[in-house]
Amino acid sequence: MRPKRALAIALAVLLLAGIAALAVVPRLGGSDGELTTVRALVGSEKRSFLNDPDVTAALADAGYRLEVDVAGSRDIATNRDLTGYDLVFPANTPQADRIRRDHGVTRSSMPFSSPMAIATFRPIADLLTRAGVVRTEGGTSYFELRAYLDLVAAGTRWSDLPGAAAVYRTDRSVLIGSTDVRTSNSAALYLALVSYVANGDEVVTDARTADRMADLAAGLFLRQGYLDATSAEPFDDFLSIGMGKVPLVMIYEAQFLERVRAADGSITPDMLLLYPTPTIYARHTVVPLTDAGNVVGTLLATDPGLIRLAVRHGFRPSDPAAAAAEREARASSGATGPAELVDVVEPPSQEISERMIDRIETRYEEGAG
Repeated sequence: MRPKRALAIALAVLLLAGIAALAVVPRLGGSDGELTTVRALVGSEKRSFLNDPDVTAALADAGYRLEVDVAGSRDIATNRDLTGYDLVFPANTPQADRIRRDHGVTRSSMPFSSPMAIATFRPIADLLTRAGVVRTEGGTSYFELRAYLDLVAAGTRWSDLPGAAAVYRTDRSVLIGSTDVRTSNSAALYLALVSYVANGDEVVTDARTADRMADLAAGLFLRQGYLDATSAEPFDDFLSIGMGKVPLVMIYEAQFLERVRAADGSITPDMLLLYPTPTIYARHTVVPLTDAGNVVGTLLATDPGLIRLAVRHGFRPSDPAAAAAEREARASSGATGPAELVDVVEPPSQEISERMIDRIETRYEEGAG
């Protein structure tokens, strides 16, 4: 082969290799090392993870700088102007599917998930154990939703529970604290669990039943009074104010485990995580709105270092190998929640969920609370 022909073939191979690399990673920052800024609108429960300096460094190594704004996941899907954002990161798949549909997006990635859980204090758990709401098996404490709903239906107050006079002297109603169901995914998943149990352990699938379940569940939200829009605020109240204001709060498991793994002293020995039975998983899903957003979403779901950082912040990875390693770590530690949960249900369809929330919103507008 003549030298000029060999050189031409070599250049063609290099060119094709370059095109292939660009197809996999469309942007790696400017040629002078400048980082590509990616604007993200995310659920509040992921704020500390995405602002972690180690996450910032890992993304910078790939050529990206993340700018994070926070909102309730349902708010992201239904109310926010997404102009100027490169990606959105709601806390669950139904909201992500709605955003994809409304914005004509076909791509998405799901880096991790987190089951719903209830943060409480040991004196409260003891009261609820005597009331038949909490039970402990294999070192994990479970919260029986059906027994809880029976207490709520009976108008039970904390002072009605045996032993309350010694540890929790208040006439407030027995209620799980939550976020605002009109803006927040964690509250929507709480509604999904309640509707499942109240519907005889069946997922709600039709409009008439959805209306009936919404009417039954409305009081769980309306009777709480003012509610925060995102899941971070009530958990911060739990940590800072204590059981006087927040005896029970519906959260993502990751919020509690993140603090446990940080060992920053915010989780005290009298704090406890309960797993509702049944429970439900929030599947945190990235919806890219630009190519750069798509690359960052893919990195969050596939980069081993970023996956390890997500585990450090309490999330359960979606990558099968990482998930298996995380389950093994949980099984060996015994202090960070069960490796697997058995009694897990699916949420209703997005249409049914929206119908129930809209009906509760109407009750708010009517001043039924």
